Order: sequence, then structure tokens, then C-alpha cells
Amino acid sequence: MINYSNKRTLANIPLLLGGIFMGYLAVFDETLFNFIFEFVVPDQFGVSLATVIAAALPMFFAVGFIKQSVLRSWQTIYYYEKLLLGDFFWVLAIILLNTITFIIVTQEGVHQFNILIVAGCVSFTIYLVIHSFKIRKKYYP
Repeated sequence: MINYSNKRTLANIPLLLGGIFMGYLAVFDETLFNFIFEFVVPDQFGVSLATVIAAALPMFFAVGFIKQSVLRSWQTIYYYEKLLLGDFFWVLAIILLNTITFIIVTQEGVHQFNILIVAGCVSFTIYLVIHSFKIRKKYYP
């Protein structure tokens, strides 16, 4: 059983939504795949490499955010747990979201089909910056 108060549960909803958004980026959005595919040889290995990188990076963070929000009592791999508790995880997630935003804006331009992805990346980046400062303030007064 989870013994969270309502306030603590509501505070974790943005992380859950961010994890779902990162899962969406990993599964449905082809921005990273197209960007990586431009730089590899278009053969079986190139397609496999672009697919693995484009799906694994956002999914790595999606699992971390979902774990931090809903599955806090569950244990994962020890070093993954240590990564989730440190600042490095948040910084890497912010870098990935900014990279996706930069790729979309420079290569495709912002239009009606990707405006929600850009808005999601920007708003989740802002939330992560604020959240990481709150965590740092809580652990390092």
C-alpha cells in the first residue's frame, strides 16, 4: 500500500504526465529518428541504429519519471536509482528536451502538426528546472 498524502500525490502528477509525454516521444514521434537517419548510411544497420537511439533515449527518461511519480516504493537497478536521485538525471532530461525542440524548430519549423510537441518540450523543461531547484533546496539547505 502507498501511504502518500493527497498533496504529495498531486505534486507528482506533472512527473507522471512528463513520463507519459517522454514515452510518446519515444514511440510515436519521429523527430529524433529522422535527425539521426540523416547521418547514417541508409542500410539495415543504419535503420536499426537510428531506431534504437530514437526510442531508447526518451524511454529511458520516461521510465525514470514514471518511477519517480507513481512507483516510488518499487526498487529498480541500484545505479539507476542513484542516477534518479542525483542532479545528473534532471540535467540530461533537460538537454534531451531542448535538443528535440531545437531539431524541430530548425529542421521542420513550428507548424500546426508539431506545435504541441514543441509546447510540451518547453513546458516540461521549465517544470524540470523548477523541480530540480526544489529538490536541491530540499536536500542541500
